Amino acid sequence: MNTTINAEAAAARVVEMRRAAEQRRLVVRERDPGSVELRAAQPRDGDALRRLAALDDAPELEGRVLVAMLGGEPVAALSLDDGRVVANPFVATAEAAALLRLRAGQVAPARARRRLRIPRLRLA
Repeated sequence: MNTTINAEAAAARVVEMRRAAEQRRLVVRERDPGSVELRAAQPRDGDALRRLAALDDAPELEGRVLVAMLGGEPVAALSLDDGRVVANPFVATAEAAALLRLRAGQVAPARARRRLRIPRLRLA
């Protein structure tokens, strides 16, 4: 009798695991592999940033860094301190680098933004 209960429990567990795996596959499939995510680099990104710099044959980025993620993988990074970009040469990253530059302009320090300020008309 114990063997029958164990077999039924194991079969139920297999069904649950297969259902969970299928659900996970659906979530992964729904993610657009062509979408780019921009975010500030975290300490855990150190290895990935070193890898990008090595692939790009460039010095490592230092200071505050923005990262462009494609399909969950870092493909380009930009230093907010000096504006340098490193990117994976084996992936099309021109658009990601352009987005990084655009975002860097948005998060630039207030002092740098003041230089870009457009004069306003004064209305009486």
